[in-house]
Amino acid sequence: MSRPLLPLKAGAIVFTLLWTAWMMWWSGSFSSANVVILALCGAAVGYLWYRAMRWQFERMGMLPRKDDSSGTS
Repeated sequence: MSRPLLPLKAGAIVFTLLWTAWMMWWSGSFSSANVVILALCGAAVGYLWYRAMRWQFERMGMLPRKDDSSGTS
């Protein structure tokens, strides 16, 4: 894990947990199938949120851009 991305990754994990918990509470059903489906959806939403925030922060200059050192000199 690179240091500049550590808060972003932690935020994505917290967002995933909160989103999943909210969806479980909102649905009102705690059957095993519902829990599994919402956990998978929560993981997908958390990953997409992480990618979107990383892209936006790189665009705004708040994160260093990926090095494109392909070795051509």
